Amino acid sequence: MDLPDLPNDIFLLIISYLPSRDSVICRGVSRSWRAAFASDGTSWFLMRLHFPRCREMRQASQDQVQTPDQPPPPVSWPRIFLKVARRYTYLRGAKPRLIEKIEVVQEAKHKGLHRGVEPWNRWLRWNDTTAVFQYRDPTWCLDDGLLIYQENVSGSYVAYDLESRYRFPVPFDGTDRTVRRLRLACGVLVIEWCERESFHQLNDRETVHRHFATAFDVRRRQQSSSSPESAAAAPWNIEFRSEWKIHFLGLPLNRYDRFFSAHTATHYALYLWQPDRSIWGEEEPLEQLTVWDISSPSLYRPSADPASLHKPATGEGGPAVVRRFGWRELEFLGIRQRHTPSLREVRLDAANVYVHEEEHRWLAGQHSSLSPPRHHVVRCTGMPFAGYGPRWRDECCADGDVHLSFCPRAGSAARGPRERDRDVGRGNGDADGDGGMWAPCWRHEEFPYLTVSDVVDARAGVRFVARQCFMMEALSAFVLPKISFEEEEDGEGAEEQEVRFADDIWTQLMGKGHIAGDERWIVGEDAEGRVTIVRF
Repeated sequence: MDLPDLPNDIFLLIISYLPSRDSVICRGVSRSWRAAFASDGTSWFLMRLHFPRCREMRQASQDQVQTPDQPPPPVSWPRIFLKVARRYTYLRGAKPRLIEKIEVVQEAKHKGLHRGVEPWNRWLRWNDTTAVFQYRDPTWCLDDGLLIYQENVSGSYVAYDLESRYRFPVPFDGTDRTVRRLRLACGVLVIEWCERESFHQLNDRETVHRHFATAFDVRRRQQSSSSPESAAAAPWNIEFRSEWKIHFLGLPLNRYDRFFSAHTATHYALYLWQPDRSIWGEEEPLEQLTVWDISSPSLYRPSADPASLHKPATGEGGPAVVRRFGWRELEFLGIRQRHTPSLREVRLDAANVYVHEEEHRWLAGQHSSLSPPRHHVVRCTGMPFAGYGPRWRDECCADGDVHLSFCPRAGSAARGPRERDRDVGRGNGDADGDGGMWAPCWRHEEFPYLTVSDVVDARAGVRFVARQCFMMEALSAFVLPKISFEEEEDGEGAEEQEVRFADDIWTQLMGKGHIAGDERWIVGEDAEGRVTIVRF
């Protein structure tokens, strides 16, 4: 008796021992084998067996309620299983299936189009070797498979659906505007920009430019079919929501004034740090943390109304400040940065704002601490912006020993809180979650490597990690940075062995020290400033 002739329950029991790749190969043995292995029922069984957490299975569970042993029609599960099996074959082998390059606007080559906010003036230094500690923001953003960037020839903004490979314009006019930062999260695109012409003379040497933030709603169009494939290929709607000033007067375009921001679907937070401009240089920097409610749309554009003659009255909709933390409140909460700032980023959830700080014993530069910590310290301080309440603080110090066990939270036990943090804080999850409330221990989880950036697809149990061994590189030329793939097993939470990509992938993706993506691809920037899409 041939294998496909066996009773279905015995047939499924036997093929459950086959790797997913072999189940695909079995389709080519004969017509009867193809009919058995490429049927809807078998493919649905294999999807549940091998890839229960993949994107297609999650989409099916959201759209339809089915019995456990019946495939939900009219989805073509044989074709989906073939696609997902191919994807995870490349993923688990840490090998790209396809590498795509996109030319985008770069700060140095396209002056005036984009000028990012300067990071702190501090870097890692060990003996005579230095390394970047905090990279500049990329000139592109990615969320839910939608890449948004500024096209380097026309200067217009483009949205690129990585699944369908469909490109369409973003309704943002960059004429006479300099973009400072753009970010896509929670279905909202926020572009922070300023006017190229100065608005006000700050002092004898500096002028200020009016700074604004423009928000767009980014949504997939609803489809009649509940197929995961049709949903992935659906076109997008990008619609203007609102615009608001992020500073009442304006900010200079220089290397000294800095601001950090974050947003969810309903709120936007901005931390402002401006250096002392007194003649004697004895005053502390100006610091302020402000939270806006941006949930209410408004057609009013303050950039088109310099005198505020048509500004709507309070309560008529549009962005509104809900909480402002001045330097006294920041001092009381223990997060005032002063002359040696350690702030790394700001996070938000539905009711709280979080400040992530980071200090290292090898930091040098103008903004480095005068009394560095003994080890690498990361901390998070959270405060409610709706009403009043106590602050929330979490701190972790990477306390190494002779066995190089650096971070006490390293491993799968710490993965859960950090995944929720990254999932919401980076825009991959629900804005009502607890994003940002955990110290970013992922930065020092594997001594002597320092995690530069990572991509966490928590729902799929997939993580990409880019680590650099700064200390060992200073001692040996043979220790290279690495990008690795990790997968969390379903149920037990145990992790499989880490799989490392080829060494050249680092130069392809880590030009700006930032990667993004999910189980389908990694997106980064190469050394020449081109966006690199690594597809699986």
